[in-house]
Amino acid sequence: MNNLTRFYKKPQKETDKFIFVLSTEVFIEGVFCAESCSARLVDYLIDERYNIAMDDRIYLEYFTEIHSKKIEKKNIDYLFAFLKEHGKFVTAKKILTHGINLGDGNFLKFIEVAKSAEANAIVILRTDVIKYGNINLFTSVITPEEVFEKFL
Repeated sequence: MNNLTRFYKKPQKETDKFIFVLSTEVFIEGVFCAESCSARLVDYLIDERYNIAMDDRIYLEYFTEIHSKKIEKKNIDYLFAFLKEHGKFVTAKKILTHGINLGDGNFLKFIEVAKSAEANAIVILRTDVIKYGNINLFTSVITPEEVFEKFL
């Protein structure tokens, strides 16, 4: 843990932090594309400026995607140890979508986790807004850029 960041910012109480569910695409882009807004979002996560909500399905999806890329093992270990220690793990409650088309159905787990964790938003890439942007079942669906405009 870098104590220097605690010196420069006022520590927030756990209850004061925003909670976001990051889509796998946002998380992967944040890890691999240093110039992106998603990378800044991952940096803010490591600085503990917000909480990330997930369940075992999302954690496993992150893990599988990261391992399919070429990245140094010690960096992967650090990242996933951080997620285990600081992530808000929930047992997601099943949601019945009653005729709402979610495409491949993979997005439903993010909605379930967001509702169960009472997350402020699900963060998706701008290209996915067309597919999922109109879904307002239980939480807002926003882009990484909108996270910084509205919350951080």
